[in-house]
Amino acid sequence: MLNRHFLRAKVLQLLYAFQLNDCSDIEGHKKKLIDSFRHLEDLQIYLFSALMEFHSICEERIEDNKQKMLPTVEDLNPKLKFLENDLFKILFEDNSLNERIKKLKINWSEDRDLFKTIFKRFINSDSYKNYISCDKGDFGSERLILVQLFKNYLICNEQFFDLLCEKKLEWESDYDIIAQNSLKRLKEYDGQSEDFFNESFDKNYITSMFLNTINNDVEFMELINSRIQNWDMDRVALMDIIIIKMGLTELLYCPEIPVNVTLNEYVELAKEFSTQKSKLFVNGLLDKLMVDLRAKGRIKKIEANEDETEKINLI
Repeated sequence: MLNRHFLRAKVLQLLYAFQLNDCSDIEGHKKKLIDSFRHLEDLQIYLFSALMEFHSICEERIEDNKQKMLPTVEDLNPKLKFLENDLFKILFEDNSLNERIKKLKINWSEDRDLFKTIFKRFINSDSYKNYISCDKGDFGSERLILVQLFKNYLICNEQFFDLLCEKKLEWESDYDIIAQNSLKRLKEYDGQSEDFFNESFDKNYITSMFLNTINNDVEFMELINSRIQNWDMDRVALMDIIIIKMGLTELLYCPEIPVNVTLNEYVELAKEFSTQKSKLFVNGLLDKLMVDLRAKGRIKKIEANEDETEKINLI
């Protein structure tokens, strides 16, 4: 699942575009928001599909070795451990994943040379040599070798990165986080879940944040104006106002997210997307508005123990 900081940033960008364009077409912008996340899922599908391509590369290499003019005993009796990897089997049998690959019409045939080059580097590594020399292990050890291939040879390859960005230019800015999220999924998959691939973003959260921020715009502006009466609104950055409105939405409509997490996250977004002074403005105003809303009993949060709060702070 994509982390919430990334989700907040994406919603913020779409809300900013909404404010600058035709603000009447809420459903149209909501669709753009969902589509933007679907496109990121497409990138993840491409990454998993690329990993699966090494199965084909390995098969091809084994057959080529058998056809040598003077094949060695090893060429004629190859070790099939990599081809029979448990995680490969799960990937190839995952209906959801393979339907998405088919729908996207992913085909790596024109990129075989790149995959062969990557695979050659991989099989010359100590990790692969140690793996192939041992008997088949448990699922964890089988998963580990594909994680190493994915992490150390595929997603860090600049030619592969350029290849994907040629397919969809907007992937360039989000490649790192999607690649790391995909790597995390591979590392944590236990082999027991029914489907390896499932939705990688919290659709309910992003649509709630988007729609509630828009639908409560008038109330939120009244709250903001009540606390900045001596400010010239023309001097306040539009991005800061949107960030504060999103913060108010999360305080009021996301009971599972602790107040301190919300306050910290929107200060971080101000630092990342707005002006140099924005973090102080956003921090001060959101803190005052939180106090006002809490005094009115408007903020209702689900109680969490210390361990749960620790986990939430990392989302």
